[in-house]
Amino acid sequence: MRKVLDRIRGWFVLALTVVLASLVVSACRGTEPTPTPAPSPTPAAAVQPSPTPQPTPTATPTPTPMPTPTPMAATPTMGHGMHGHGMGSAMPTVGNEFQAGMLVIRNVWARPATQADALSAVYMVIENTGDQPERLLHAHCDVAGTVELHETKMEGGVMKMQPVDGIDIPAKGTVELKPGGLHIMFIGLTRDLNPGDEIELELHFDKAGHVPVKAVVQKP
Repeated sequence: MRKVLDRIRGWFVLALTVVLASLVVSACRGTEPTPTPAPSPTPAAAVQPSPTPQPTPTATPTPTPMPTPTPMAATPTMGHGMHGHGMGSAMPTVGNEFQAGMLVIRNVWARPATQADALSAVYMVIENTGDQPERLLHAHCDVAGTVELHETKMEGGVMKMQPVDGIDIPAKGTVELKPGGLHIMFIGLTRDLNPGDEIELELHFDKAGHVPVKAVVQKP
């Protein structure tokens, strides 16, 4: 019996020891400070890279507009420049001569041209041997639809050609119809004018009346 009691007492002491030890451990744990969680680091604001400064564009200078050239004055009569009525054209000598009253008409010639060209011109020398002035009023020729008296002259550095009402031949004077000056214009040719051809031309004067002549087609 005594052994039984001693064994019970030993168990009781052991159990009491375990309980006390548990209490001590619990008390120690209760006195430990609760660890304060470290504050979460505030995320740093993302640093935006500074924009690379763009170079200031250089202003392109506006080109100064060139002045518009003033166009050359147009000649009143179509296509004169095609037929070389310039001042530098030479006067050929064809050796023909016609006389009517006090008038002597010589060296009558015409420029070669094709019907497609549509234009040609006649030149001559008109001498008035009389004491009264004379005037060439107009001319007629079957090789052209229109025949006009024309004048070429320089105005402001520009060569201009235009019809004239008549050509005056002074008394005891001479007038030369030549390239770059007075001439008889053929407009609307009815056939080709080839070098060596002769064409009949009728001149109408104020006093002498109608005077027929022949023009030789000749290159200047």
